[in-house]
Amino acid sequence: MKGKVFILGLIESIFFVIMLYLFIANYKINAACHFAASFSGDYVVVNTSTVILLMYLIGSVSGFLYSVVLSNRYRDQIEFYARKTEKLSQQNEIDSDDKEALQRKIASLEIALDNALKNKQ
Repeated sequence: MKGKVFILGLIESIFFVIMLYLFIANYKINAACHFAASFSGDYVVVNTSTVILLMYLIGSVSGFLYSVVLSNRYRDQIEFYARKTEKLSQQNEIDSDDKEALQRKIASLEIALDNALKNKQ
């Protein structure tokens, strides 16, 4: 599991470096393409590569935070089931010990009964 997480983190880092390189390489070339947004009547003009980089960073951060939330949620469930399994195994051990004790008592009672029958004859 940790190997998969490491590989996914490595792939994500490689994608980030590629995005950063494309952002830096195309920043001046991509000057003709602009992204314009209107907030309260004023237009904000931003380079398209900047918007793409921001969207990538927002997606990466939100994906990471989502995975942290899910891992915490599932970690709690796993701990709950581990405790439940431990309690059940302890109960099974107690039941097994009680069963063995009863079997020993039955065996000793059978021996006592056999001895009593032999003495009576």
